[in-house]
Amino acid sequence: MKKLRKPAKELLQSASKIYHYRRDVISEARLHDLDKAVNEVQSQLKAEDSLKLKAAMERLDALLKKIGGKMYPKTFLNDNIEVALVAAIIVIGIRTFFFQPFIIPTNSMYPTYSGMNAEVYEKGEGEPGALNKLFRLATLGARHKAVVAKNSGPIELPVAVAPDGRLQFYVEPVKGRKFLVVPTTRAKFFIFVDGEPHHVVVPMEFASEMNTVIRDAFNIDGHELLRQPGNNKYAIMRLQQRAEAGEDLLRFDITLGDALFVDRLTYHFRKPKAGEPFVFRTDDIQQEIGKHSGDYTNKYYIKRLAGVAGETLEIRDGTLLVDGQPRGEVEAFGRNARREGEYQGYINQDLLAEGREMKIPEGKFVALGDNSGNSLDSRYWGFVPEKAVIGKAFFIYFPFTKRWGVAE
Repeated sequence: MKKLRKPAKELLQSASKIYHYRRDVISEARLHDLDKAVNEVQSQLKAEDSLKLKAAMERLDALLKKIGGKMYPKTFLNDNIEVALVAAIIVIGIRTFFFQPFIIPTNSMYPTYSGMNAEVYEKGEGEPGALNKLFRLATLGARHKAVVAKNSGPIELPVAVAPDGRLQFYVEPVKGRKFLVVPTTRAKFFIFVDGEPHHVVVPMEFASEMNTVIRDAFNIDGHELLRQPGNNKYAIMRLQQRAEAGEDLLRFDITLGDALFVDRLTYHFRKPKAGEPFVFRTDDIQQEIGKHSGDYTNKYYIKRLAGVAGETLEIRDGTLLVDGQPRGEVEAFGRNARREGEYQGYINQDLLAEGREMKIPEGKFVALGDNSGNSLDSRYWGFVPEKAVIGKAFFIYFPFTKRWGVAE
């Protein structure tokens, strides 16, 4: 009898579900038969007569197969799709109202938080082993990239002039997919060997760092380059270096930026405070951001909340001042003022150029990166609207570095 109790209860649950989901398409006669079969199983459960219970279950099972449609008998798909949908609803609810995962793409908040970084391999070091790759992927989110020479000859790099006049390596945007599903845009960099093109594709957010990777890998110095005419997109710079077929031109790992949870709940009960690391959408300010970055795609940004409505901000000698006094609510402000460790101090630029002040209007915030020299922030594009704020950085959960834990 004990062995029959669980399947009997599961059968009754299925009958109840079919009744509530399909009663509008089941005839009255069949509904009457269903009610009768269910009562019979319930009666035999109470009577604890295993033979009669088994017979009643068989009759109910046969009836459910006739009226259950795709809901009965259970398959792996219909048995698990409801669980998956409920789980998805719960995850979406948590993400929308409580904690949203966020991966920091750039190093505008370094060293407080780290974006994607590169570890360049020495020439001749070779490809890391499979176990090493797996270990680094699991602990650092590291993904390996390599460019191997297809032929021999002098190494050439295509370069283009950036909007600010600096020389950068030519990059071509290409379509790609994130997580194999979500459409995205990636950055394609080229290396030529005696005119033969080689390329490597990286996340678009890594494009700025990729310029450093190429410079480091080839030990580029302006005095070692011979400029040659190129096409209308870029010029060719021939290095005083030569590649042999089969050798590494470039080999590096891209480590994942800090992955953290964003607290979306707190700001429903109070206003954001100065010093908090906060996340916001760029939809309403993307045109201004695009004028400086060339990227007009809506994104999430994470910065330090440097000022709130009613305050007046100024940068003086690397120190952020609020209403004439050094800002000091959190350690990042003080570390930048003292140029402590890898904090380089705040840099006067554009709206906060030397001698200029920013008076913050109602409903607006000022956002600054802790890494002032590598941050596209309010100094360039102005204020963050209050309605654009998503929440504050709460907890770094990956990778497992010294920054793991409660977000500063």
